[in-house]
Amino acid sequence: MRSKIEYQTGLLSEVIFHPGLSKALQKQTGELANTRTIQTYREIWNQLGNYVKDNYGIKDLQKLTPEYIMGFMMKKVFQGVSEQYLETISCAIGKLEHALTMLHEKFIEEQQRYATNTHYVYDFSIRQTILNDARKHKLVIETSADPNFSRIYENPKALINAIEDPLYKLAAKIQYESGARLEGVLRIDEYMRVQTHKLKDNTLSDTIEYARVDDTYSSVPQLQGYEYDTYEAMQKGRIFDVEKGGKPGNLSVKVETYQELKAYLIQHSKFIINKNKYRLALKKAANQTGQKYDATHGLRWNYAQERFFKIQVIGGLSYVQALQEVSWAMKHERANISEHYLG
Repeated sequence: MRSKIEYQTGLLSEVIFHPGLSKALQKQTGELANTRTIQTYREIWNQLGNYVKDNYGIKDLQKLTPEYIMGFMMKKVFQGVSEQYLETISCAIGKLEHALTMLHEKFIEEQQRYATNTHYVYDFSIRQTILNDARKHKLVIETSADPNFSRIYENPKALINAIEDPLYKLAAKIQYESGARLEGVLRIDEYMRVQTHKLKDNTLSDTIEYARVDDTYSSVPQLQGYEYDTYEAMQKGRIFDVEKGGKPGNLSVKVETYQELKAYLIQHSKFIINKNKYRLALKKAANQTGQKYDATHGLRWNYAQERFFKIQVIGGLSYVQALQEVSWAMKHERANISEHYLG
């Protein structure tokens, strides 16, 4: 490829990115369907491309070799990136390997001269070796294994009570009680338009109210009524949302919080907050209550730890069962991800 690095990564994105592809097909083909993921990976591809161009004079990403991958990743390690980011880099390079292979095959099909004169085979498995070694030798910190690492607020209830603006206070309640990400509370409407297949992929179509709009989309009320939480032995309100990766699900909050949100939506039709002002409100409340400010995500950590404890004591779940339940509630899949939040 003879063009700018950004153009090359654009071509690579085109061959591997297919919006709307089911999770099953993504696993089967190795392709991607999530916009944020491809944007994140492409930015890393751009960094890698500029690195090999500046350091080795390589301007064609098709000429990448394991040696260049190792140099790029080791540079990141020595820069002191977090384990999570190094893991993201490794995943991005894994997808780059697949995208380069797909693009090579595409060129072979389309160009006879290319097929005759060009042959590339890619193996970037060195990426996993570097990641494992960085973890093993403590070059990156695995936060879930660091006994001093925690992002919880010492007194989340006092923090929330100290927030002056009622909208930001309500947003904080929802995050604390449900484990919602920031994007889950930035905007809540009476109805949300969602691709129907996403509801069926998550089996949500069996448990929520929704109405088909056309062959592709459905309209889903964000307020989904009440349900009994058997693990905590209490009634809760359900809020439908779509967060990271476009994954839909329900947030469970206290009845009082649900009713407060419902009353607001009846009057205003939509709940919208400014994320920067919300962060400032949390920071101010943290200072007023003598707590370390841990942004909006700190409330998510509080939820994970409290939920994990309650569903074992009240619900009788085992350690592993509780890990999985918390993981699902926080829009993850693997049970062990919950250990990251437990400290």
